[in-house]
Amino acid sequence: MIKMIDIKVKDQYSQILDAKAVLSTRLMEQAAEGTPVSRHIDHIFVNGEMIQPSIEFLYESQTSPSIYKVIEA
Repeated sequence: MIKMIDIKVKDQYSQILDAKAVLSTRLMEQAAEGTPVSRHIDHIFVNGEMIQPSIEFLYESQTSPSIYKVIEA
């Protein structure tokens, strides 16, 4: 089962954007209590683009030169 939540992301130019995140209940069940919500994100949607995590919980767009970091979940 999945759950979608509203989040805020920041790009490499420090622009803050509203986005959506899809949480994996499988990841949530496996995680220790008190783990930040950002650790349970399967992928995000920014401006309609679905973006998978790349390295160190950063999300690199395939259609623009932007790299996003979740700052509020």
